[in-house]
Amino acid sequence: MYKHRATMTDRRYKILKLIAKGYKNKLIAKKLDMSLSNTQLQKWRLYCFLGDVHTAIDAVYMGLQMGLLHERDLSEAIREEIYDNENEKQMHRTTEAGKSNNRDIQTNAKIIPFPAKRVRAKESNIR
Repeated sequence: MYKHRATMTDRRYKILKLIAKGYKNKLIAKKLDMSLSNTQLQKWRLYCFLGDVHTAIDAVYMGLQMGLLHERDLSEAIREEIYDNENEKQMHRTTEAGKSNNRDIQTNAKIIPFPAKRVRAKESNIR
């Protein structure tokens, strides 16, 4: 697969800030006086620069982690989404205690076997 060697440019930085404010592609294109296809391309290259990013929320989260964005740059909806995702990640992190609890849950679970295949009885050839 082709991996674009992306760099952070002024335009991509502006796109990241607008994504953090909750703007969609059409509004970003209008605000920066770009075509929609060019906006999508620059957004894709921004995602390549940030790493293994596929959504706008992930891009904003990585921007915060890399120091490209600050809390004040985020819209309220994006901020809530990021903190919800962070809480979910913390809930699913495994610790030693969590692993032992999972083992206990699995060993105490009631195992329900699948029903056996039905085998057709051979019809007798009595005529």
